[in-house]
Parts: sequence; structure tokens; C-alpha cells
Amino acid sequence: MVLALEDAQRAISKYRERFNVAPTVLAIAPGRVNLIGEHTDYQDGFVFPAAIDQHVIVAAGPGADESILHSITLDKDARFRASNPDPKRIGLWPRYAAGMAWAIQRNTGTKASEINAVIDSTLPAGSGLSSSAAMEMAFGTLWRLLDGLPIEDATLARLGQECENEFVGMRCGIMDQTASLFGVEGCALFVDTLDPGHPRAVRLPEGIAIVVCDTRAKHQLAGGEYNERRSQTEEAARILDVQSLRFADLPALEHKRHEMANVIYRRARHVITENSRALEFSFALADGDYDMVGELLRSSHASLRDDFEVSCHELDVMSDAANAHPSCIGARMTGGGFGGSCVALVRESGLECFISEVTRQYQAATGLEGKIRASSASKGASASRI
Repeated sequence: MVLALEDAQRAISKYRERFNVAPTVLAIAPGRVNLIGEHTDYQDGFVFPAAIDQHVIVAAGPGADESILHSITLDKDARFRASNPDPKRIGLWPRYAAGMAWAIQRNTGTKASEINAVIDSTLPAGSGLSSSAAMEMAFGTLWRLLDGLPIEDATLARLGQECENEFVGMRCGIMDQTASLFGVEGCALFVDTLDPGHPRAVRLPEGIAIVVCDTRAKHQLAGGEYNERRSQTEEAARILDVQSLRFADLPALEHKRHEMANVIYRRARHVITENSRALEFSFALADGDYDMVGELLRSSHASLRDDFEVSCHELDVMSDAANAHPSCIGARMTGGGFGGSCVALVRESGLECFISEVTRQYQAATGLEGKIRASSASKGASASRI
């Protein structure tokens, strides 16, 4: 959290410069990396994310007739009425904030106060680390504090999902908001998305680093591919006559295979097998069975690549380079896909060599300069008065 607090000073200083007054509230929300359990959360499955030490930081204070947001990263302003936000009149980056005001009003009947805010971020957008959920949880905790709203964490995470599903137009599951809000320092979270308000904190083993390997390849999900995958899994659940693919298994899928298009079958096979991998991963990690941990990570990537088709050339190259290094226990793509990042579990004794070699191999194969860094598991989002 030290780096986040350093960045908070920059946001506070920029707020004073932009609005000629000191801010009254500071909110900090982490991004997340998902160890395993990808594209399962919107089918009531199991996920295993960790909040990470890269954050969205918001310095804010009371506004007047409308809310004014300034992004340090983009050097841009955005304006909207928090009391009556209209997604058709709001650009994409401020829509995550405005959508939280919309979701709060919709669910509590209370109109969010107008604010002035400065946003800073150490999370690279489009890297698959869920900067969007970090924005939602930063503004959700901010308005909860500023307006004295009795919203429990489980409800606030759900409001973030509603914001993204219905205001932004991205039909994500609940994982990202849960990880950003419930994060525990030094731990990953095993989440049963049927009960996301009670994640189980799992302390990460000593001597093993979570390494985020950012491909720097384009990652934009709101364009339709993510929503299409969700629709395909819903079609599979309908054919299997189950509430969600959480309640399906491979024998049932094979029995109904002749009733579904091959693409629907493969999407369902990924979700069903990924749920099994997430459960097995939790046991293997607890037992220190790193051979099994690595096998499950590699199998997850293959399933995402071949059955779910959300990987890309850059993610495959990064994953292969990481898995080939002797210090790597296992690696796979993480996040929604179509670009973004891989996650690798790496023995700390070989971490420096891993970063150097994988960076070199990736650039040689793609011409892109990836960014690879070890990440620490961080505590979740919070807001405080300053």
C-alpha cells in the first residue's frame, strides 16, 4: 500500500490545483489478477483471484450542480450529473464512476451527491487486471462514505457488477468487483460465486511470487466478444436444462452434444472443466503440490485458447515463454482475454532471471516490449476522510 499512498499524494495535489481547495475523501481500490477459474463467474462457478498492489486512487470532495472528474493519466475532464447519469451522454472512462452513482440510486433510492474528483492509477488500462472494477469499487466506497449509505460490501460488489452489466454494457461476472473489494494482504481469494460475499482468504506460499506478464497487446472487451461468450454459455445451460453450467458435468454435456453446435459444446466444456481445475488448484496449492499446480495452470490456458477461444498470439507466446523457464511453476493467460496479461507463479530464487529471459524471448517473437513484474497480494478497496 506504500506505493498507493505515494500516488495518493499526487492525486491530492492535483485536486488542489484543479479545484482550488483540498479534497475531503480519498478512495483507493486495487486491480486483480486471477490465478485460475476464468470465464466461470457468470456461470455460478469457482474463481481464485488476488487483489494486487496496483491501484486506482480517487481524491474527491463535494461538487455543485454536476460532478466533475479529472483523470491524471489521460489529462482529461469529464462531467455528468451523479443525481441523474445518462450513459448515452457519458464517455467510456467516466462511465464506470457514473454507473456506480446510477446503481446506488437504483438500489437504495438515494441519489449520489455531486462530487469533484481527481483520478490517478497505477493500473495499466487494457492489461486484463480489471482497472474497470477498481474504478467501480473506488467510487462505490467513496459515495458510500460521503453519503453515509448503509451498504454492505457484498451489496457494493454486486452494484459494481450491475454498473458494468447494465450501464457500461459489459456482461461480466462478479469476480473482479469481489477481488477488488474483499482483497486480503498476502492472500488470494477462493470465491464460490454462488456466495461471493464470503470469499475464503488463502495465504500464498512463501518463496513463490505472483508475476504479471503484460503482453501490451490490445485488450478491449466491451466490443462484443466477451458478451458473445456469455451468451454461448447461457445457450449451453439452456440445452442442458440447468440453472447454470455450475450444475453440469462432462457426462451430461456428452449426452447432449448432438443437440448443440460444436462451438456451444466447446464453450461449455471449458467452463465445466475450468470449474474442476479451480477446485483441484485450491487443494494442490494447500498441499504444496506444485507439479499439479503447474499442470492445472497450463491446462487452463489450453482450454481458454482452444475451447473458449479468448487467447491470442501474444498471450500464447508469453505463456509458452513463461512455462519454459525452469523457475516457473506454471503460467496462463488471465482476465477476459483477447490480449492483456498472463499470470505466472515463479520461485523467488529465480525471479530476476525469469523476468529477464521471458521479456527477451517475448520481444524477439512478437516485436513487442512486454512488461513483467512481480505483484504482491493487496488489501481491498477503502475510502477515508482526509
